[in-house]
Amino acid sequence: MQKQLLLIVILLACVPFYAQEQNIDSLKQVLLTSNDTSAKASAYKSILQNVTEDSLAFQKYLHEGIDFSRKISDKKTELELAFAYCQNLYDTGHYDKVIGKVDSLHSLFEKEGLIALKAKLYNIAGSAYCMKSDYANGSVQFLEYLETAKRLEDDPKSVALANNNIGMSLLNMKRYKQAIPYIENSLEFQQKYDSKVKARAHWNLGICHMELLEYDKALQIFIAGVEEANRVGDAYGAAGNQTCIASVLSRQRNFDEGIPAYIKAYEMSVDANLEDFKVIEALSGVIWGYNMSSQAEKAVKYIAIADSIIEANNMPDIRNREYLFFKSTNLMLRGKPMEADPYFLRYEKALDSMYDVKNIEIIQEKETEFRTKEKEQMVELQKAKLDFQNLLIILLGCGVVLLALIGFLIYRQQRLKIKHQEQEQALKEALHVLETTNKLEEQRLRISKELHDNIGSQLTYLASAAQNIGHGITLTTTEVTQEKLEKLSDFSQEAIRDLRDTIWVMNRSSISWDDLVERVRYLTHKVANTTGIDVVVTKTGADTVLLDPAQTMNIFRIIQEAINNAVKHAQASKIEVAIVADKQPVVKIIDNGIGYNPSEVFNNSNGLTNMKSRAQVLDADLEITSTNKGTEVSLKLPPLS
Repeated sequence: MQKQLLLIVILLACVPFYAQEQNIDSLKQVLLTSNDTSAKASAYKSILQNVTEDSLAFQKYLHEGIDFSRKISDKKTELELAFAYCQNLYDTGHYDKVIGKVDSLHSLFEKEGLIALKAKLYNIAGSAYCMKSDYANGSVQFLEYLETAKRLEDDPKSVALANNNIGMSLLNMKRYKQAIPYIENSLEFQQKYDSKVKARAHWNLGICHMELLEYDKALQIFIAGVEEANRVGDAYGAAGNQTCIASVLSRQRNFDEGIPAYIKAYEMSVDANLEDFKVIEALSGVIWGYNMSSQAEKAVKYIAIADSIIEANNMPDIRNREYLFFKSTNLMLRGKPMEADPYFLRYEKALDSMYDVKNIEIIQEKETEFRTKEKEQMVELQKAKLDFQNLLIILLGCGVVLLALIGFLIYRQQRLKIKHQEQEQALKEALHVLETTNKLEEQRLRISKELHDNIGSQLTYLASAAQNIGHGITLTTTEVTQEKLEKLSDFSQEAIRDLRDTIWVMNRSSISWDDLVERVRYLTHKVANTTGIDVVVTKTGADTVLLDPAQTMNIFRIIQEAINNAVKHAQASKIEVAIVADKQPVVKIIDNGIGYNPSEVFNNSNGLTNMKSRAQVLDADLEITSTNKGTEVSLKLPPLS
């Protein structure tokens, strides 16, 4: 009977694997027999989701699928397979390869409109950095993940995960105050869907407040975390929150409640099958509580349990160094100093290993090597001095005249050398003054041209308008005069903004694409606040070439004019500024307005004429396409160097 039951269990265990094999076989059959390119593309993607992560089969079907998608010019399938490859690299622990691969894919995913996969790429890269303990770069990737996730419609789960991952990175960097808002945002977005990991976010948030010594607040969060974990059946999250509850109570020296809380955390950790070191952490808390409350005998039972776990799993002392300290302290409190001493010595050794004794030995070895070389150099120096003294004696023997001649020649050579150095320094200073003067002249010419072309014309208009209002003040009604003054005020504010933009550019010798993007975002933020239009700014690419002030000002003015046209004439509800900072940069301004005929508008619009002339100065291609569904202004710059 028992053999029959065992056979049934084995057969049931094999059913999922058999079903998976059957599924893969059917997909392979599609690849062999089907002429439907769409079906074959789907089959390649499905096979990669079912084969073993680190198997030869994965590599085989990955390369076949990419070759097939390129053959049929299916860029979307090719990129989806590339994403599967990145996920596979991460799952198999090739974190450096993941980091090197994903950066080259972001612009391609953006171009094909695969925003959801682009967001996941940022998440994979951030996780890879964190697995390498590089939490700073990890948090940067997670911030990009958050910005991209916000572009997805009705996807609170991605936004919640991005916020949580940013918080986790900052927590690991011990930047608790910065981590808190992101974890709180994650919890807020988790309210919008049936989240199963909310308790773990409580766990992280509570740790931040606990490390900031905000014990009462931390305790409330951990209690809520336990309740949430019990609600969704998350035993792991419940045990983690319970351990932290015990830690808070014990830190407050409330051992009457802290010890039972640690005992409960230990029992929950065992039931939830937590990692062995987390179980030891709960047991260490129990032992510490009994030691601190003068109840050392009661801890013996839990010491025996911890010893059995450590022995069964052959756990290293460095992982359990706190337990070794608490155990040795317990033995001392129970009057057994001889038994305590070995455990205290093991604790000290584990602590020393944290400071990497091997590296200290290497430093000492290098220092010894340096001292040896220093002594050898001193010996050589002494020898050189003796040789020099012998030479002087020989020279003195040759006669006073010869010595005087040598002295004169040395003196003359030194004087010539000093004079040459003085002339060289004077020449350098003159060249520096000339270079500075040239730079100032170039800066002055740029500023004067920009002020003349833009600000000068605006001031001229302001002066003329003010004069006209003055002449007509007695000939028009108060309402008309008031309306003209309001328009004049608005125009003057616009002139001030243009002047500030000009000063911002001209104050710098070079400007990065990121600086330009931030300035554009500042402009669009004001436009959005003033008009209510949804204005989005995106930047892709990682080109490090810097722009000079003239290039920056021309690009910025074209963007500004395109946005102004969309606001004033297009009746748009959404405007997108997309900047691709590759080797050959592209700037696009897209709106969803009513459109216009560019050829007709060019003849009557100074703004569009200015855009065209600025594009010519940049040696760039300016294209404006417009339909009744919207307008796209595309500025394609030449390769920058």
